[in-house]
Amino acid sequence: MWFKNLYLYRLPAEFTLNVEDLPDQLAGQAFQGCGSDQHESTGWVSPFGRESEQLALVTQGYVLVRMAHQERILPSSVIKEELEERVQALEEKDNRKVGTREKKTLREQIEFELLPRAFTRTRQLDAWIDLANGWMVVNTSSPNQAERLTSLLRNTIGSLPVTLWSAGNKLPVLMTQWIKDNQAPAPFLLGDECELRAPGEAGAVAVFKKHELNTEEVMSNLNAGKVAAKLMLTWADKMSFILTDTLQIKRVKFLDLLTERLDDSNAETYAEQLDIEFALMTGEVSLLLQDLAQCLGSETLAP
Repeated sequence: MWFKNLYLYRLPAEFTLNVEDLPDQLAGQAFQGCGSDQHESTGWVSPFGRESEQLALVTQGYVLVRMAHQERILPSSVIKEELEERVQALEEKDNRKVGTREKKTLREQIEFELLPRAFTRTRQLDAWIDLANGWMVVNTSSPNQAERLTSLLRNTIGSLPVTLWSAGNKLPVLMTQWIKDNQAPAPFLLGDECELRAPGEAGAVAVFKKHELNTEEVMSNLNAGKVAAKLMLTWADKMSFILTDTLQIKRVKFLDLLTERLDDSNAETYAEQLDIEFALMTGEVSLLLQDLAQCLGSETLAP
């Protein structure tokens, strides 16, 4: 259950969560598959798997929840083809032109008829809340997926005053300087990947992968005015990841130093394994975020 992406939210210091009430609250929004006339359905499932009714894992001040989202797959090409056939049949039958409003009605009728026969696709998404330090972390790189989960949790518990973690315009400047210096603040080390962008929405982009960053090619792009939009870093020999200019952490990889600790855990059941993995991951990621916040300045530390 290792998170591959860290979509980062901050919670205010006054935020509280009654973990004793949480199981009943989650059960009230438990996942139910799409009905025959539903385009999509969202709800909570157990992080322990299908056989478990436990909808949250709570340990050492951290809360893990898992959302399921199911949608019916109804390709627009199928609707378009059926619509064209019906429009043609009507025009030939009545010897008239089918108008825009009537086409819209026909399209809605086709969707209603085809929806119960459409295949469904179900995706799951994990998130954890760090009550002590005011973090909410979603395992996604998609703003839409993160918003879907936070909206569901807000409806479930009544209030969720989260804000995206932000350092304003500071981070691109800092990452650019780290590349120029060929050194990141300890305990971070530069990796071998970066993305450089010229200012403006239509600015040129230079991407370097598996590439030394202190080369003339990289420096010439920086000297031409490009700034770092993404940068690979390693933290404390425990994790590598891509840091973006919007303060999101992507493609997280837990290195041998952590996985070896997990191998020594001797878990006997899946539930024990999940509990150990979650405790190890949240503990280390919390330290990572603390170190990163210190690099960015004290204003990012307080929830």
